[in-house]
Amino acid sequence: MASRQDPWMDMISEEGDDNAVNPQAGVVYGRRRTQAKKQSDAQISLSRRQNKGSFVTSTTSSWSHSLSIRGRESIVIESKVNLQLLRKPKGPSKRPPKPTLKKKQDPSLPDLTKEKEYFKEVDAFELLEETPSPLCTTWTMGVKQQTAICNLSPILSRWGLSTITETPLDEPAEKFLLPIFDKLAIEEREGEGAGTETEPHLVQQGLLDGEDECASAFTQLLMVCKQTAPVSLHEVLSAYSDPCSTKKLGEGTYGEAYRVGSTVCKIVPIDGDILVNNEVQKKSKEVLEEALLTSSLNNLRKEGENSCTGFIDTIDFRVCKGAYDAELIRAWEDWDAENGSENDHPKIFSDEQCYIVFVLADGGRDLESFVLLDYKEAQSLLLQVTASLSVAEAACEFEHRDLHWGNILLSRDNTEDITFILGRKKMKATTFGLRVSIIDFTLSRINTGDAILFLDLSADPELFMGEKGNKQFDTYRAMKKVTKDCWGGSFPKTNVLWLIYLVDILLLKKTFKRTTKDERELRSFKKRMSSYQSARDCLVDSFFTGLLLSA
Repeated sequence: MASRQDPWMDMISEEGDDNAVNPQAGVVYGRRRTQAKKQSDAQISLSRRQNKGSFVTSTTSSWSHSLSIRGRESIVIESKVNLQLLRKPKGPSKRPPKPTLKKKQDPSLPDLTKEKEYFKEVDAFELLEETPSPLCTTWTMGVKQQTAICNLSPILSRWGLSTITETPLDEPAEKFLLPIFDKLAIEEREGEGAGTETEPHLVQQGLLDGEDECASAFTQLLMVCKQTAPVSLHEVLSAYSDPCSTKKLGEGTYGEAYRVGSTVCKIVPIDGDILVNNEVQKKSKEVLEEALLTSSLNNLRKEGENSCTGFIDTIDFRVCKGAYDAELIRAWEDWDAENGSENDHPKIFSDEQCYIVFVLADGGRDLESFVLLDYKEAQSLLLQVTASLSVAEAACEFEHRDLHWGNILLSRDNTEDITFILGRKKMKATTFGLRVSIIDFTLSRINTGDAILFLDLSADPELFMGEKGNKQFDTYRAMKKVTKDCWGGSFPKTNVLWLIYLVDILLLKKTFKRTTKDERELRSFKKRMSSYQSARDCLVDSFFTGLLLSA
């Protein structure tokens, strides 16, 4: 059998005379030909005769029009090259080696693979408005880093924090604050220039741990609270009611809640050296971030393109210092006698102990202890939570990430519906007299446009080691799978996971008047939600038909 004609020999043999026109550059690429395509060889050779340049293979990445077509051979044409150099040597016919298209990563350049994946993830969701991207990347040279808050003044202005607190400053906040942050920014840049290494885990404010950082974060926290110095706990509580009427409502690992008049004060010890409830106290930088995030959500209560009242109303927050006063000690001991406290007695706190106090509206009782009456109230609960998450997603890429039944407060009033705005569209949600408030944003993630605030849950592996089959811990593990342990990115699917959790709680843990048909509807809604990617997707589900109307 005659050997196959080599098209490369056709190109070389067809060198034209010197009177031919100037060659034109072009590109030829094609798949390897099979035996059945021999007839096309002659046509390809003919087309190449009309171009009297030389053909050389190239893998140089600097070529501005390189071909990167999967499964194809890329060939670059260069004019005025001596074809004699490319004549086929004697011996068996061989094709030139197939060039590799793989480009080597310049080690001096940062690896932006994770950033690209993050923005592809954001682009995949049909948000109601285009939310701003962070000014700084979440990852630096492959190591996760949180955006540092190095200029708080524009953030304070953006969030309108002056409406949150009432304590005036002797001097404008900007005058006192900017020199501090200028110094921090200079130190950070000098540290980067000197090649200093940050810790491998996420650093909350982008700075290294140390006394200077704690002092700076504490100063920042005072500025956010519009204070020049800490005040006493008695001074804060007496501003809202007679301290003798103070009553403890509940407790957590890091803080305790007290009812003071018509408000609820959440008291969290910070920056102390002693262990509280066998845990290290929170640092100023941690509660600073929570305070800023809380303020941002509080602004959703104002009417705008996206607004709602589903997140707890934050009335004030203050930095305090000193031991618990007699009224708080009495309230703590009364609750302990009735319920049996698992927390340390507050007498352990000295006169040097500092606290952050969140003054919140009284949102009622948590879902765990609240008694739902019927299926309509269960529907209203799911609708209000879904609507609030949808608004916050659209406004600031918000994800709660810890929406268990202890972080949803419920109360009853005489209203039959509430109004919210989603993408400038005003909607009404039927409440059946039930009012929902979402609380506790410790694990939450938000994009303010100036910074991304979030907690790196990869630093807390025990969170994902809870009992299997427990719906709350199963949800934490599901979040980790969705985020791939990169907690700075936008993953609104996490909100969907917590809505699925709430349906499970209603079916398995809560007792209320319902029919078999009602339970089927809840299970069907849960099944459909598994394919949704955001709370907004859940909001348009048929489960809410008749409960959600245009205002």
